[in-house]
Amino acid sequence: FYILGEVNTPGEYPYTNNLTVLNAVATAGGFTYRADNRRVFIKRASGDSEEEFPLTTATRVAPGDTIRIRERLF
Repeated sequence: FYILGEVNTPGEYPYTNNLTVLNAVATAGGFTYRADNRRVFIKRASGDSEEEFPLTTATRVAPGDTIRIRERLF
């Protein structure tokens, strides 16, 4: 999977079974202080556009997904 945006170490990481967005963020070193930790944008490997999801413990990641953590608006 790929993760970019407001995480400490954006990049490409190996997929593991039952991966959630929160696990992916932890793998990437956690949120930056500017991160919007209430929603996430995911571009599925099989899709053409990003979709917005609530950032919960149940938000799953699939192999090849690109995760984008936005900057929060103050």
